[in-house]
Amino acid sequence: MISSPNTSTVRFVSPPRSNHARQDRSLLHDQYRNLCRQEELPQYSCKDYLSFADSIREKPVKGATSIEPIDVHCRVRMVEWCFQVVDFAKLHRETVSVALSLLDRYLSSLSPHAKKVILSRKLYQLASMSALFLAIKMCEKSVINASAFADLSRGSYTADDILEMESIILKSLEWRVNGPTTHGFLCRIVQLTFEQNQESFVTKSSFKELCNFQLDLSIGDYFFCTQRPSVTAVAAIVNAVENAKHFCTSESAHFLKELSSISEIDTHSDEVQNAKNRLRILLKTNGVDLEHSRQTTMGESGTSPSCVSRLTHVVSDVSMSDVTQF
Repeated sequence: MISSPNTSTVRFVSPPRSNHARQDRSLLHDQYRNLCRQEELPQYSCKDYLSFADSIREKPVKGATSIEPIDVHCRVRMVEWCFQVVDFAKLHRETVSVALSLLDRYLSSLSPHAKKVILSRKLYQLASMSALFLAIKMCEKSVINASAFADLSRGSYTADDILEMESIILKSLEWRVNGPTTHGFLCRIVQLTFEQNQESFVTKSSFKELCNFQLDLSIGDYFFCTQRPSVTAVAAIVNAVENAKHFCTSESAHFLKELSSISEIDTHSDEVQNAKNRLRILLKTNGVDLEHSRQTTMGESGTSPSCVSRLTHVVSDVSMSDVTQF
């Protein structure tokens, strides 16, 4: 289970209330549109690379007795481990989103080396570690070296192994490492809606927690690997808005209409609805039932599921010992 953090994953920053607010909003909108254009590029999209592993299982290569293709369970275990590392080190959970974006895009390339990784669980563990190592260097202020990171593997991998795999990933991605993430889209959409809704959904801490928790869960679900990050972010917001108990149906409908206008994504589209329903399943699996929460507390002055803020994770050992055997 991927637990909710004690603090919000994304740093929601209120737009500055100065004479330059209009220009700042225009700049923020340009940033959002750039992210949208970026996610449409093939270099930043992900394919169903596990289908390659499935094809090998169906038609084994002659003499390849050591092949152990990865599967969805392998990915889930490594995502859980990545969250354990960042929680233990008190890093930002958005860093895991960046790491999985790098890893998934690398494997989606289906380059000769990426295929080897897909067909070797040991190499996949190394690639996952290297992707997280790279993401930490990109996103965090904390200084980390490969030797210290290799210690987490308890002798399974060396610092040279991690650095070599990091280099392979970077070359495969042609150094396009700053790809769009669900958390990046969420942050900008919320900032854009803040100006019109200063006393509305986006100012509620519970709203932020629920959005972030959904995005954390989506990272571990292979379904979202091939989905547009912007759609996943919008779907998470829709769920949070529909779950809000301090606003009536008409106010929720007005906000969602505004959300569609700002994000330029139809909240009623099949793409958003499928993502929304998938997120609700993940929430329910992890102890958060949105429909039940809204029905049993309608009219109260509380916030959306209190259980979200109570779901914390205490890690005492973040070594690779628990994931060396899938």
